[in-house]
Amino acid sequence: MKKNYFLIAGLMLASVASFAQQSRIEANEVPMKPAPVSAEELKYNEISNVSKAEGDTLFYEDFGGGFSTNGWTSVDPSQNGFDWIYTTAAPGGQYSSTIPVIASATAANGFLSMPSDFYNTPTPAGGFAGMSAVVTSGPIAINPVGNVIIKWKQAQRYCCASTEQLELQVSTDNVTFVAFDAKFGRQANTNVTEDAEINISSVAANEDTIYLRFFQSSSHYFWMIDDIAIVEGPGNQLVVNKGFSTFGSDLFEGYYSITPLALTQALSFQAAVQNDGGFNAPNTGITLSIDEATLGNVYLDSSAKIASLPTPLGIDTFEVVTPFANTSGNGDYTATITATSDSGSADPGRATYAFPWSISDTVLAKDFDNNGGNIGPGSYVGGDNDGSKMATKFTLKSAQTVTSVSYFISTSTANVGAEMKAQVWGFDTSQATLNDAINVAGIKAQNPIPYIVQSTDVGTWLTIPMLPPAVLPAGQYVVVAEQSAGNANGFELGFGRARDAEEFQPFGLQFVSMVYANDASPSWGNIFAQPMMRMNFGLLAPVGVDESAKAIEGFTVSPNPNNGQFNVTVNAAKANFNLSVRNMVGQVVYNEAIAVNNILTKNIDLSNLNKGIYFVSIENGVNRKVQKVIIK
Repeated sequence: MKKNYFLIAGLMLASVASFAQQSRIEANEVPMKPAPVSAEELKYNEISNVSKAEGDTLFYEDFGGGFSTNGWTSVDPSQNGFDWIYTTAAPGGQYSSTIPVIASATAANGFLSMPSDFYNTPTPAGGFAGMSAVVTSGPIAINPVGNVIIKWKQAQRYCCASTEQLELQVSTDNVTFVAFDAKFGRQANTNVTEDAEINISSVAANEDTIYLRFFQSSSHYFWMIDDIAIVEGPGNQLVVNKGFSTFGSDLFEGYYSITPLALTQALSFQAAVQNDGGFNAPNTGITLSIDEATLGNVYLDSSAKIASLPTPLGIDTFEVVTPFANTSGNGDYTATITATSDSGSADPGRATYAFPWSISDTVLAKDFDNNGGNIGPGSYVGGDNDGSKMATKFTLKSAQTVTSVSYFISTSTANVGAEMKAQVWGFDTSQATLNDAINVAGIKAQNPIPYIVQSTDVGTWLTIPMLPPAVLPAGQYVVVAEQSAGNANGFELGFGRARDAEEFQPFGLQFVSMVYANDASPSWGNIFAQPMMRMNFGLLAPVGVDESAKAIEGFTVSPNPNNGQFNVTVNAAKANFNLSVRNMVGQVVYNEAIAVNNILTKNIDLSNLNKGIYFVSIENGVNRKVQKVIIK
């Protein structure tokens, strides 16, 4: 069987009426429950949001003198003692016991910490208490410049809904503060250590005194901050804040990582571009380049341009009007959006946004086959009851026969013994509520025989056939997994979480998945997390008997991030594979044929390459896995 992949960055544009409907649906977000960080989540705990800014350092704080050096003070309006603290210790707490001290350059001499998880350990008699403490600097004197950027190292995880606030607040008078999102749009329960950076020119440009303040509202987990630097930003710098691709007038749909050839269609690309420099950017627009791994460039076009994108932090949306129609067929593609202006950008890497993509004969998916943690109905308030469900939404542009659905069962041993039912429900967009959109449409395909998760299913894909296969007309559907039994005995159904695919979700962080909490008031609610679920067409399973013998059981890249030198470890039955590394525009920068017999560790040296994001793939014509690697 051919195994080709087509990764699509998909945003379904809505009509006015359906957009309003979707907005109402999205308001029904189900909060997550506090949970310990998992081994999978720790694998994804280090990212870098931005490239380092150029220019003079206007201010630096490493907390070597505690709070006293720059007059930091912490105040908890609730008077519960939930203060920010100066410390050299890990945050602790019942859900953060494995979290280490922040990995900053000067952690040994102390850092700023909000140990909210520790403050809620043991759980207070009245339930978890939200934080409302702020920590504020004294007056910070800086040289007035037109472009002001603040950078810091942070380790952060929060709970339990995306509405919680983790903010950097900036003022010039210590009275009126302007808030900036310091979680960078991340969803709840995501553990990261990162180099954070925010352009604060809208408040601090040409000012000689500013005040900094950090604020957290959530009850869990922690926030550690160190090595704060205020620097003069570049004169010319464009940033692609978000890129996305449109298919027509459907509801917001989300990112597709794998699409069958029969469901591919013309793609129109858009991007939100921000001026992050100190000067106006004349003649600004975007270019779109689409490359295929073996054919090279297959498409090049650009948007209309505007006369000037203003500073500070001017933003506009640009569209490449002519759609890209895939006439090259199977292959690995990358679409790269680049923001352009007559003045250019000091750091060209920040002016680009890339979508990797590929084509499958049978599989429709929203994941990169990388498990980034555990997510299931029990991860949400009210979801730890038999009858609770988890689902993710898909759109079929033409009638297809669904023959099976696949779920990646997480590595949690609580899965073993959980009973589940596999189903495909319709999604009726004419309904006013999420409950009606799913319940009125009803079940369209299912396996009526409940399945009990086995120990051999843990950490692998589980494919369940639809009995019988069902012809689904064009429309919207949700792949559903119901935990039908086992909660009373301590079993809890959990799936892999596609954290890397979540990063490609459309502009505005639209919901693409949902959970049914079967508690006192059973109902469907939207969630941000992307469970690893797939629809399969044509064949009863995406992997045949002969192919399973060549399956890739494990594929890791470490350390990650790194300086260009890293190890690739492959765990597979005896077989030959192709190991390759591609950059953000799909160009192959490393390629080698390797032979694996159980376990192979290969050292890769790419220290001669530019810093940035690369994609490491291992494939043999039957199976393919991809890992993102960051070279710093």
